[in-house]
Amino acid sequence: MVLTLLFAACTGMPVDSADPSPTDSGTGDSADSGDTGDTGDTPSRCDELGLAERPWDPSGVTAAFDEVVPDLTLIGLDELPITLSELWSGCESVAFVVLRADYPSLNTKMEIRTWMEGAPPTTHWVFMVDDGSEAARVAQLDAFRAEISAIADNDAESEAFWASHAHFSPEKFSNNDTWIDEIEAAWDGYPLNLGVDRFQRLREFGSLADPATGWETVPATFLNYEARHWAAEAVLQDRLDAQTATVIRAFDNTGERQVNLELPDAATMATFDTLELDMRFICNGHPDTVGCGEWDYLAYAYHCDETDTCTEIARYITAYARPGRWVVDATPFLALLQSGGTHSFRVDSANAPFITLDLRFSNQGRGTRPLGIEYLYSGGSFNESYNTTREPHTFTPPEGTTRVEVMALITGHGYGKDVANCAEFCNHEHEFTVNGAESWTLDFPEADILYGCADQIEAGTVPNQYGTWILGRGGWCPGKQVDPWSADITAAVDLAGPNELVYRGLYRGVDYVPEPYDSGSGFGAGIVANTWLVYWQ
Repeated sequence: MVLTLLFAACTGMPVDSADPSPTDSGTGDSADSGDTGDTGDTPSRCDELGLAERPWDPSGVTAAFDEVVPDLTLIGLDELPITLSELWSGCESVAFVVLRADYPSLNTKMEIRTWMEGAPPTTHWVFMVDDGSEAARVAQLDAFRAEISAIADNDAESEAFWASHAHFSPEKFSNNDTWIDEIEAAWDGYPLNLGVDRFQRLREFGSLADPATGWETVPATFLNYEARHWAAEAVLQDRLDAQTATVIRAFDNTGERQVNLELPDAATMATFDTLELDMRFICNGHPDTVGCGEWDYLAYAYHCDETDTCTEIARYITAYARPGRWVVDATPFLALLQSGGTHSFRVDSANAPFITLDLRFSNQGRGTRPLGIEYLYSGGSFNESYNTTREPHTFTPPEGTTRVEVMALITGHGYGKDVANCAEFCNHEHEFTVNGAESWTLDFPEADILYGCADQIEAGTVPNQYGTWILGRGGWCPGKQVDPWSADITAAVDLAGPNELVYRGLYRGVDYVPEPYDSGSGFGAGIVANTWLVYWQ
């Protein structure tokens, strides 16, 4: 078993767009610069990576979850100190990996190579050993350092990178007179996995066990998942910080689930061409396995009209015992908000004690905005009768329409009751045919891939959950937003109308006829779907 601490700097949240540009770390020799024509400035690590830089915050006093942590110093091999604030470039993470005697995943050259090749280049690694004498710990770390050097020796650039990004401390993790000891004592022996994000806030790492192998191994790849996730968070936050947006907070770290919001007036709403929902699911304390819900559940965000008729505007799947944050493009639903003024919003979730939700209105220069939205079809039990009740839909675009899209939020659920393992673990297909001439199909090939959801960390999947999070699903992943799917059908539409749209749910191109199979668990196949026509002007 490995105990890992991830202190993320660059792969966490970036600076606000109003922050100054990255600073230089020093200057070169003026005489040399005169000969070469160089300005003499030595670029910082953040300059080299092209990333925003956030300076170390010295205000941390006591280590506490979601708060700024204080500095930390460990003695390294050759008696050189390893100080967190000195490793903190402002745009790189620092992962502290404690090697246990029974930990198998970094004991061979192949496992070390797998970890090294998958590690984000914006990560420092500090390795420790928590048992044995000091001499034994030094010997183990020296041998590990030699293996890293040997594998990196393929080329000078790789060797130089790992020489500067792999660090080794022979101090015992469980007794090093730092704030780590305080956190470990407070958790009373609970397996400790921690991180410090780009904002220097203390956060948990997750489970490093691989559910595909019976939870008995910790593959080297899993050491990189959290660093990749925090790098993706940085990309997301950089994008949001670069926007000029009107942000309205619907829920603020609360257990409430419905709220009336005062939106800008109609004239202001008409200036927006983009709506994004920035959702955070927050656990009820720490550790995550105690504070968070155990299972993956469907969760929804709704807009509700004056009759309390609610329209789904976003869908999420909660993580196995971990929090999460996701941003969903809900721009088509601007069509429901054009009046401005008071509007009602609701969130339904069985697995998030607290939520924070921001509505982000902006003008991204799309050159078009939604004029109207028209409901099409829902889902239901996925079997030979699925398509029998879905009649063709006739529509005429409203005046002023220049583009027509079909949009869908579709996820498949159910497993263990039929041979195809539908609809959670089968590639169900959803076909939309316009005027009998042209068709567009949404399908889910990742449902057949063992690590199909683990491969989507950069797309939003929360890694290292305490469940079977890695498995590809039919339209969703635990701990991820459900991305709306849309297709531009304008070329097949008569904008003066009328038009006919036909929808079918299929498996391998035909109506799905389940072949019964009783695995002893699971439930029948079902499709959770909402689909619309979106008219743009």
